[in-house]
Amino acid sequence: MDEEGFENYKKAGKVLDDVRREALSKLIKPGAKVLDIANFIEGKVVEKGCKSAFPVNISIDDVVAHYTPTTIDTREIKEGEFVKIDIGVHSDGYIADSAITYCSEKNEIIECSNKLMKKIIETLKPGLPVFEIGNLVEEHVKEAGLGIIVNLTGHMLDQNVFHGPPSIPNIKNKVSYQFKEGDAFAIEPFLTTSNGYVKESGTVEIYRYLQDKPIRLAEGRKVLDHIKTNFGHFPFAKRWLYNVVSPGKVAMILKQLEVSGALETYPILKEVQNKKVTQIEHTFVINKGKVVVITLLGD
Repeated sequence: MDEEGFENYKKAGKVLDDVRREALSKLIKPGAKVLDIANFIEGKVVEKGCKSAFPVNISIDDVVAHYTPTTIDTREIKEGEFVKIDIGVHSDGYIADSAITYCSEKNEIIECSNKLMKKIIETLKPGLPVFEIGNLVEEHVKEAGLGIIVNLTGHMLDQNVFHGPPSIPNIKNKVSYQFKEGDAFAIEPFLTTSNGYVKESGTVEIYRYLQDKPIRLAEGRKVLDHIKTNFGHFPFAKRWLYNVVSPGKVAMILKQLEVSGALETYPILKEVQNKKVTQIEHTFVINKGKVVVITLLGD
């Protein structure tokens, strides 16, 4: 990895860590509105010289991923909820992706999740095969008498690529790829009381540009041009478009773009048995023979 790329990874990771710490100290607590949290985090990322790699995900309890608030979202954090705050930041396309689970009460699943990530950080090294991560996660969780979300994985990263191959499963597997110099990747176990799965809920607030397609309506072409110019191939929130066309038209235009094949959608994911789920995630870069946790540079 060249020095410029590594410095961009570090910048994105440092901004993410700093903004998250500030949000935790000032805002994230029972009674806080999820919309206020999202606006605060996304605004601070830009203020500190980076961009969002995807809308802030604030997924609560059995909602596992892809929940970002609407502009009229009134939901507030309640005592004892598992609040998963997943943040993506990029600097010149180099991405830091990290998540924590906040809960106002002490909880064994969250404690197990945090201990697991410490074990992962201690284990990672150049040359380690991907399957060793799955082995570690599964064994740690079984020993604790808990479970994992089987059909969610970690992933590789690259400039302007936020989910690249190979996937990094959180269960025993046969992925033999070995982490090497220059790799960037995110590891993200999701824990719950027993092994579980996620399914799509049908609700969509997050989209991503895929390709140009013929669009009949002039306003649709305007929105697609705005998406390409401002977000590139990074995911964006529906609420980010309300300054481009009237809110009443955004849903219709996005549906048209989706049906045409111009956009990809990210439906909200929920645990199939409505079990509460935790998430812990960090981004790692291998540089000069060392594994650097770029989303923990504040420690």
